[in-house]
Amino acid sequence: GKEYTPGFAIIAYGKLGGIELGYGSDLDVVFLHDSTDVSAMTSGDRPIDNQLFFARLAQKIIHILSIRTPSGVLYEVDTRLRPDGAGGLLVSSLHGFEQYQKKHAWLWEMQALCRARFIAGQPSIADRFATIRREALCSLRDEATLKEAVLGMRQKMRIEHGQHDDGDTFHLKNGIGGMTDIEFIVQYPVSYTHLT
Repeated sequence: GKEYTPGFAIIAYGKLGGIELGYGSDLDVVFLHDSTDVSAMTSGDRPIDNQLFFARLAQKIIHILSIRTPSGVLYEVDTRLRPDGAGGLLVSSLHGFEQYQKKHAWLWEMQALCRARFIAGQPSIADRFATIRREALCSLRDEATLKEAVLGMRQKMRIEHGQHDDGDTFHLKNGIGGMTDIEFIVQYPVSYTHLT
């Protein structure tokens, strides 16, 4: 029965999260809010529930970021890295995000979390997100299982994208020993740092 103002935040993943945006990069983003009352409603002439309000807010942000200009689309926005992927809610509560990272996140989602960072919104959510991220990345993992899973993930990625070295040319980004391999090599110890 009391009024309160919940916070909202945008978390960047991928190239945006890693501060590596280039021409043609898309924006990988996840939207979070800190409301815990599932039955809360907005105030005003036409109240709506919190989840609908936050979903509409996120859709408006996506629309603004992906607006078509005379030179083409401003940015391609990708929200598939949210909990449960494209089938999940467009905006997650901090509590739901935390539970997902602790109990349900796949290894590749942990790899993606290595580059995630808060970019806009309520500062208190930034602090909470940083804590959730740190705890998720520092959770205990078996070294052999993790190594096998990371290698398997990279091999699957090579196959899906048709990546191969033909011996005559070297692909700087996707070739064996290229930038993507270096990213995986760096992300592996980050995922394993606090196990020993």
